[in-house]
Amino acid sequence: MSKLMQLNKNKIQQLRKHKCWSQDELAAASNLSIRTIQRVEKTGNASLETVKAVASVFEVEPLYLQSNKDIENVTFNFLCKYSWIAAFALSSVFFGLWIVDILIPTLKGADFNNQYKIHGDFRYLDFGGISFFAGFALLGVNLFIEFLNRKRMTGRVTVNSEAD
Repeated sequence: MSKLMQLNKNKIQQLRKHKCWSQDELAAASNLSIRTIQRVEKTGNASLETVKAVASVFEVEPLYLQSNKDIENVTFNFLCKYSWIAAFALSSVFFGLWIVDILIPTLKGADFNNQYKIHGDFRYLDFGGISFFAGFALLGVNLFIEFLNRKRMTGRVTVNSEAD
């Protein structure tokens, strides 16, 4: 059995409607069954042979029919995946500022409380600690999501291998 590809079902429907074709007409033009066309438009799943046949009928490259993630979705996933790095970087900045603005002058003899008043009572350690723990929380969430994705993918492989 051939490997299934994920197609952008909306593109296929738009191309079909642009030609004013029914699903029956697309099936006849591509030498595919009506059931295959219905499945492709419903789920987006298609074999390589089906992709080639549909692409040929619409006179487009098969790559054009493949499913593309929206750029917003890709950006959101990227931010979710790497936000923990930003949180750790932010905590490093706050800890560094605390060392430079509060700790070093205090070690040189400045009044500790006066150093905070000079900087508007800004609590570097509080924000550094919060962003540090937020980084750990985001990292934990990211690892858990990766674990679930791998577990789901492993489950799919098992189901597919049983079908073959």
